[in-house]
Amino acid sequence: MFTIKSNHGLSEAGYDKIIEWARSILPKGNRLKENFYAAKSMMKPLGLGYQKIDMCPNFCMLYYLENAKMTECMTCRHSHYKPRTGRGKTLVAYKKLRYFTITSRLQRLFISPRTAEHMTWHQSHDAIDGAMVHPSYGAAWKHFKSVHLHFLAESRNVCLGLCTNGFNTFRSFTAPYSC
Repeated sequence: MFTIKSNHGLSEAGYDKIIEWARSILPKGNRLKENFYAAKSMMKPLGLGYQKIDMCPNFCMLYYLENAKMTECMTCRHSHYKPRTGRGKTLVAYKKLRYFTITSRLQRLFISPRTAEHMTWHQSHDAIDGAMVHPSYGAAWKHFKSVHLHFLAESRNVCLGLCTNGFNTFRSFTAPYSC
């Protein structure tokens, strides 16, 4: 349900209505959470949270660590916070970055024996000559293996790759950005 909510830009109220409908057709005693807030609180113990970091709306800098108390951007001098309206006492940043820690997510992948097997597959598979069906068959991976022997000696060490195909920068949904 979280994936559907995210993929279709569903509001919390819309999510709650769908859950209300689904609960009405499920048998009594079902364990489906009654609303978005309850479902979200169930996800918290999974350790998949994120850290919010304020940032300049022009993408110049992050207000993080020693810069957290700054009130304007060092580069473009744009204000860190929106102007206060009414009686609001809290400062609201123009833009926030959501930082997802990778360590906890990788640890979760190794908890399950099934996914741990996939995470260490690169160490135990046999390469097929002349066919590249996995990044570990490529020249870059082979070069990395020859340079960093100590890193690849432990099969649980993870080499990460980044793919950004279909990533839309600055919410320009009309033309997907491809790298």
